[in-house]
Amino acid sequence: MVRIERMFAKNGLAHTLWLTGLLIFALLSAFTVHAAPDEESQELRANWQATESWRDLFPTASELGEKDTALGIWPVFRGAALLGYLFESNDFVAIPGFSGEVVNVLVGIDTQGIFKGVKLLKHHEPIFLHGLGEPPLLEFLQQYKGLSVADNIKVGKQRAGANVYIDGITKATASVVAVNETVLLSALKVARETLEGFEPRAIATVKTGEFHPLSWDEMLQRGYIQHVRIAHDEVAAAFAGTAVENLNDVADENGDGIFIEFYYCYLNVPDIGKNLLGETDYARLLRELGPGNHAVAVMADGDYSFVGEDFVPGSVPDRLAVHQQELPIEIRDMNFYDYDEVNSPYMGNFDTSKIFRIKSQSDFDPGAPWELSLVVSRSRGMLFETLSASFPSNYQLPATFFVYNENVDDELKRDAPWVIIWKGRFWEVVVLSLSLVLLTAIMVFQHRLSRYPKLFHRLRWGFLWFTLIFIGWYAQGQLSVVNIFTIFQAMISGFRWSDYLIDPMLFILWIYVFISLFIIGRGLFCGWLCPFGVLQEMASCIAKKLNIRQWKISYRVHTRLWLVKYVVLILLVGISFYSLTAAEILSEVEPFKTAITLVFVRSWPFVLYAVGLLVLSLFVHKAYCRYLCPLGAGLAILGWFHRFEWLTRRSECGSPCQLCKHKCEIAAITPQGKVDYNECIQCLECIVYYNNDDLCPPLINQKKRGQSTENIVQVIDLKQ
Repeated sequence: MVRIERMFAKNGLAHTLWLTGLLIFALLSAFTVHAAPDEESQELRANWQATESWRDLFPTASELGEKDTALGIWPVFRGAALLGYLFESNDFVAIPGFSGEVVNVLVGIDTQGIFKGVKLLKHHEPIFLHGLGEPPLLEFLQQYKGLSVADNIKVGKQRAGANVYIDGITKATASVVAVNETVLLSALKVARETLEGFEPRAIATVKTGEFHPLSWDEMLQRGYIQHVRIAHDEVAAAFAGTAVENLNDVADENGDGIFIEFYYCYLNVPDIGKNLLGETDYARLLRELGPGNHAVAVMADGDYSFVGEDFVPGSVPDRLAVHQQELPIEIRDMNFYDYDEVNSPYMGNFDTSKIFRIKSQSDFDPGAPWELSLVVSRSRGMLFETLSASFPSNYQLPATFFVYNENVDDELKRDAPWVIIWKGRFWEVVVLSLSLVLLTAIMVFQHRLSRYPKLFHRLRWGFLWFTLIFIGWYAQGQLSVVNIFTIFQAMISGFRWSDYLIDPMLFILWIYVFISLFIIGRGLFCGWLCPFGVLQEMASCIAKKLNIRQWKISYRVHTRLWLVKYVVLILLVGISFYSLTAAEILSEVEPFKTAITLVFVRSWPFVLYAVGLLVLSLFVHKAYCRYLCPLGAGLAILGWFHRFEWLTRRSECGSPCQLCKHKCEIAAITPQGKVDYNECIQCLECIVYYNNDDLCPPLINQKKRGQSTENIVQVIDLKQ
């Protein structure tokens, strides 16, 4: 085997520090050219008035008016005619992106509330500064042109339905959701101050002290329940003359010509909700609904369903839309009858019955007129345009049901960006959570599993493949030292949970890893949950298959090389206090963004560096993890406080038996046989040897002497 020792024979620490300095300098030189954000271009964009780049949004304008300092907007004119307004989002909202910093954009809207365009001014999103580049973000912002402030704009792939969808950016979900909320909320604030039809209104509160028993027919006659019947002929007429005119996929099953017949009503009012649902279900509705929220019931028969076959319980329906004062109001299924018995005398009499929630943040006024629309969509296939027809119905209840209070808060409140992201990635959260439960079970039952080496190795490799493909490449759950910078910055600028909740995968993983650090040390992440660590382990496996000769590093040199990753960590954290941007550039010492986030689709210096580390792993098992990883160093520091040492040892371990030391490819077992938890990655290979009398020399000797090895007491050492 090749030995790497001579250069460390003398002044090992000095050589280590010198090597680290050279490495950091080389990375700084190479990565600064390719990764540094273009500060000059950001400054030019921010100076949009002097450069007159605002004309891209209003090309026919002749003049930009003076800024209205009270409202924070610039009027735009063509001659004496007002064309619309320009404003910077920072003057109205402060929604942090993935970086924890806000994204500032220049927004233009005309006098009808139509977006004239959105221009990027300044941002600190690392995926666009050091990863994908800015072009994807600029293309994303171009999608707002021509849309209305009144549209319920969401980031997603779906095209049909009541919502307006714009394309997101793969690997940048958190950033684009924050940008979308920034654009919409700032535009809504300006529209409410300047445009007709967007003004604030008085909000009605339901009177709860009065109740009058009413039958279904009485509620229907008084307009408390609205009845809508749509015929097949009406739907056909709506699509007449279009490309989908003859593409009717809803047959007249009953031969009565009725496409759908549905009823809907507002449930919070006791005279409606209690009579329709019954006293028991009405009381349960109010408990589940929560204060300030609203409930709408929709019941239907007919050939067409208002939710559709692919509707997910608990989600927002695409075939129903609620509007008030031409503004969209989000409704979401409550799953009210999915798990509980129907006690209502009426709700069970229909093909489909649903109760939808309207959140208090939606600015919905139950005492004002509102509109429920049924949306019917037709498509000529995946590659062709989808057309939709809307069938609106008006609803208003008597003022006697309400008490009116002025709404002094003019801001249209929406779910926080992190809430939107968590809802959109719900199934990913579930899969990740279940996988962590499985990993916990593997750790708890490690001694039982390790007695079956083939089963254990298959289970471990199956989990590693899951970590690489799902956690890493698909869900983008690669933790990074950059996350540590954010924590230190929060100590100075103030802690906000929303900064960490913006990415559910990273949040869940960090919580899990943080807890594990104080139980068993850093190994649970480094050995099981790090996608790049999996790539290195795969490289090492390939080396074994190809019989590639391994470089042998003596334990003395190995312990000195440990220092490199701690030096890198200290340098990066120190630089982050001086310049977060510089620290983010230098954090490219981590190949994670190249190999995992961007899947090697990046400029050549980064790809060469990441591939080089994997090639090095062919000769030195997980060399990057052992000697260079600043994240591993940070986790190891916190892992010093771990409570349990559950990788059990025997008195023979270290003297005379050295098998586990030689089999530990990460070199985390000392010559004395003790496990170094600062370096251990919890691969459990030593436990496989420990629990098998065909592999462990002490057990082999014990078996030869005819002594039983069945009842071995396993001990978890509790640190004193």
